[in-house]
Amino acid sequence: MRLHYGVWDGVVYDNRGTADYKEPEGLDLKNLLQFNNGNPVMTFISHRGFLVFHPHANLLFAMNKYYSTVKDNSCGKCTPCRSGSIIISQALEKALRGDPINWENLLDIARMMRNTSFCGVGQTSPVALIEAIKAFPGDLKLVPLPDMPWGGYEVMTAPCIEACPAHVNVPRYIDYIKAGRTDYATGVVLRHYPLVGSCGRVCVRLCEKACRRNRLEGAVDIKNLKRYCADSLGYTVDKMFEGAAAEPSEFSPRIAIIGAGPSGLTCAYHLLLKGYKVEVFEAQRKAGGMALVGIPQYRLPKDILLAEANTIEQLGGKFHYGRRLGKDFTLDDLFNEGFNAVFIGVGCAKGMKLGFPEDNEQIEGYYNGLDFLLQVERGVVEGEAPSFSGDFVVVGGGNVAMDCSRSAVRMTDGKVHVIYRRTEAQAPADPLEIKAAKEEGIEFHFLTAQKELVLENGKVTGLRCIKLREGAPEANGRRKLIEIPGTEFVIPCSNVISAIGQRIDQSIFEQKDNILFDKRGNISVTESLATSRPGVFAGGDCATGPTTLIGDMAQGQTAAESIHEYLTRGSVGFEPRSRMTQMIKKCNLLEETEPVLPTIHQDRQQMPELAPEIRAHNFEEVELGLTPEEAKKEAERCMRCYRLFGVVTQLPIPGFNQKAQ
Repeated sequence: MRLHYGVWDGVVYDNRGTADYKEPEGLDLKNLLQFNNGNPVMTFISHRGFLVFHPHANLLFAMNKYYSTVKDNSCGKCTPCRSGSIIISQALEKALRGDPINWENLLDIARMMRNTSFCGVGQTSPVALIEAIKAFPGDLKLVPLPDMPWGGYEVMTAPCIEACPAHVNVPRYIDYIKAGRTDYATGVVLRHYPLVGSCGRVCVRLCEKACRRNRLEGAVDIKNLKRYCADSLGYTVDKMFEGAAAEPSEFSPRIAIIGAGPSGLTCAYHLLLKGYKVEVFEAQRKAGGMALVGIPQYRLPKDILLAEANTIEQLGGKFHYGRRLGKDFTLDDLFNEGFNAVFIGVGCAKGMKLGFPEDNEQIEGYYNGLDFLLQVERGVVEGEAPSFSGDFVVVGGGNVAMDCSRSAVRMTDGKVHVIYRRTEAQAPADPLEIKAAKEEGIEFHFLTAQKELVLENGKVTGLRCIKLREGAPEANGRRKLIEIPGTEFVIPCSNVISAIGQRIDQSIFEQKDNILFDKRGNISVTESLATSRPGVFAGGDCATGPTTLIGDMAQGQTAAESIHEYLTRGSVGFEPRSRMTQMIKKCNLLEETEPVLPTIHQDRQQMPELAPEIRAHNFEEVELGLTPEEAKKEAERCMRCYRLFGVVTQLPIPGFNQKAQ
């Protein structure tokens, strides 16, 4: 297949009846030619134009589908988009029936809609129709044959939505904040996961990095607006589900969830909403997983996390605490007890030491990051945080290192140091976490590596380090790190924390479980999160390696859909949303080809915080939350950068009900 005709970024292409084949420069068309295996894309339409790949494709049919979706997604706040989308959709419906319409009048309406609408829906969706009427009016007048086999899929998205692993409709919940309906705003997020307030506190803000407002005065504070949604309800999210538990029939399939972390909770949540019987097996005494033990109280108050985890019980799910896979039960036990499918979300519970000869010895003052944070969490929750004497050195540059160092500074009478092998700009930790750590008096040593523990009578007394410099780039694109001779030095300390990574504890599995692992030691899964054992799925950290809260929850949602497909169809189905995400990403379809429209300068609202001199001595929540006035002002900064993408395929899309979309 190849491009037959179309318009892309304002350039007209028509390869019919000519040997001089041309296609859009810089657009990798091979990623657009098939939607699912054996199902060619006939037409592709977006805010940048339209492309026709099949000689029998019908442009009018594709445009009608596309603008029907535009009409359904117009918010109705501005007349050009509200009325224009309806007029265009109705006109294309008439044309599809073979009735005559005034194409010049339709062109005027599309131009008016593009030039005067308030947001991305109205400003960009008319582009394809305008170009089609101008360049290929004859093709728009060809009525398709009746009962033609076809498939179709449309996605209304935005840069922030695509950047979010869970594809949360960010502009929509921000719209509800503007309208003062934070219950509706929370509902938008609840379509994806139950940990709304928790994610609003600790999300890594991938959406903000993609925000088009970055090209102006800075990204919209999406994370804290999400937190505001949950906080302003006046009650915890689980209260929204009181009395909502379904009554599954005795024939409803039973699902076992192993691990009550973010991925397991989200998987359980979606399966319960679908009417399944769900039971969650958790090794610890409370739900929350690594979000509970690995994120300190000053960032994520545990009463909020536990209340949101309680949503599972409100929906009829059951928790079994103190039940560890490999010790208290096996996968075979679960299937023998009548469970029809299993999701494994056990996380990466083994912290890594620094690779010293003493790693396996009992050294006083030498910890891995996870064990240290678990000790802190248990103490804080029980009302008595552990106390330490002397200086700390934390090794690592990620968020776990920041959590360890910022917890340590709250519990010791000494100083806290962080050493990291690379530069500050290369540190994987949230830059705001590094900033907060510096404000709390933590000293950073970048381009510095650990050499050996300094010990005395089995106790840590220091860490020998060496300075590094960057050399030439290596195959992975990162610069080689070279030790600088003569720069060794010792940081005197009483405590050293290794926060360089974590891994899954493979000892919880038996050989007869038939669970395979990848080369990194994680559970090997397919794109649909199916493991090597039929009926067993896995997601979150145990399948990807250490990731983020939002990444874990997105995988829990994917796993729930896959389990549903497995139990209803006998196999894991095709996911059109994931495929569209791939097409958008691989072809850079959200890359801006035009400057951001002129808009009023609006500075980002600043999140109020406890002062460093106060917060460094307790575990009270540091960020205090936006006020209603601040939240509304921040919400007004969103430009609703929606873009619509649509495909028509030669055959129906498997596992997708077009009428139910």
